[in-house]
Amino acid sequence: MTIDIPTLMASIQAGEDTGLELKEVVFRGSRMLLGRDGSRPAARLAEVFTSMANMDGGTVVLGVRDDGVPVGIDRNKRELVEQLVINAATENCQPMILPRLDWELLPGEDGNPKLCLVIGIPESKFEVHQTADGRYLQRIGSHLRPIPGPQLARLLGSRRLANPIEERPIVDAAMEDLDDLHLRRHFRRRFPDWAPPDDWRETLIAHKLAVEVESRVLPTCVGILLFAEQPERFLPGAYVDLAFYARDEPDGKAVDRKRFFGPVPEQIEQTVSWLRASPLNPVASVKDGDGRHDFPTYDDRALQEAVVNAVVHRDYEVRGSQVIINMFPDRVVFQNPGSLYNRLTPEMLYAGCQPVRRNQILAGFLRHYVSPVTGGAYMEAIGEGFLNLVRASERLSGRRPLLEDIGSGMRLTIYAARREHGR
Repeated sequence: MTIDIPTLMASIQAGEDTGLELKEVVFRGSRMLLGRDGSRPAARLAEVFTSMANMDGGTVVLGVRDDGVPVGIDRNKRELVEQLVINAATENCQPMILPRLDWELLPGEDGNPKLCLVIGIPESKFEVHQTADGRYLQRIGSHLRPIPGPQLARLLGSRRLANPIEERPIVDAAMEDLDDLHLRRHFRRRFPDWAPPDDWRETLIAHKLAVEVESRVLPTCVGILLFAEQPERFLPGAYVDLAFYARDEPDGKAVDRKRFFGPVPEQIEQTVSWLRASPLNPVASVKDGDGRHDFPTYDDRALQEAVVNAVVHRDYEVRGSQVIINMFPDRVVFQNPGSLYNRLTPEMLYAGCQPVRRNQILAGFLRHYVSPVTGGAYMEAIGEGFLNLVRASERLSGRRPLLEDIGSGMRLTIYAARREHGR
């Protein structure tokens, strides 16, 4: 994008406003300062960036005094200045912001051109940004103000409703982070006559695996979850933690621990396989007048349903909190971030209420992945998976699985088979 220098200079001469911030860059030895603000240049820039992104976007010009006079930046310091800006946008803004950086020659007071950095901050259509210390800011004129609670709630609600987490771009990811082999396998399985495209972008946008943002095509959250080799790089906590305890409580002395990474279908398959093979999940054998009968400690389909629910229905907006599964001699406990979606309650699910899925696109894709346990899809369209889990588990254990909303997430406990089945 070409910057119109006369228009930019007219704005600079008019002074700072809601969409414009001017900062002189001063070096004292190796220390970089922004104008008269002698401390925390990255944190100060992050305040400006987030306040603009939360409104209509804006422009920050480095190398211009507060009075609108371009004084420039030493050419030998360009890399240091760029690094400061990038660090401020990526490390001090949550979620990170992708600014546009343009070095321009602006006319100085002495008539000579001055090298300045013009930083374009796009309006955030998908997120409400906060500073690293947790402040949500807005820009009113040239002043920064905290966003009041009611306004913040409305802003968060409107952007999340308009842009579900699955469809939002992962701004620090690139299309190359979507694994080509995984993509080809999926589309061949789903569409038998499919031929690989020369350019994946149009196909991935059509399937909501990518989205165009500011003339760039970026992977979406669901694209990363399904087709990135390491989703946790971009969505901290997008993995499964397992712990196996020989005692009845988590005493910090796990017999074994496992972590499963990778695309969501692989996480599910690996987790279910470990649960089935665990020494805490033996098959009990009982001999009676009709011969010998095997009784599993847990129903395989119930274990799979519990894992699928935890991974698919978790709230991926809760960063850094993974799915946790703890296995004890008498029970397996599944815990995932995020309460039930859309005002559902555990009682409604026990009563057979049709579930409303938080991650509809992710669930839809998993209808096309075949489970090695059941031979069917990981997600069934009929919505009876939870009740089937309850019935199968209760037949073995004599106890109804316990589903609890624990505020920050959901916890499901499935009890082991009854001792009279031979345990």
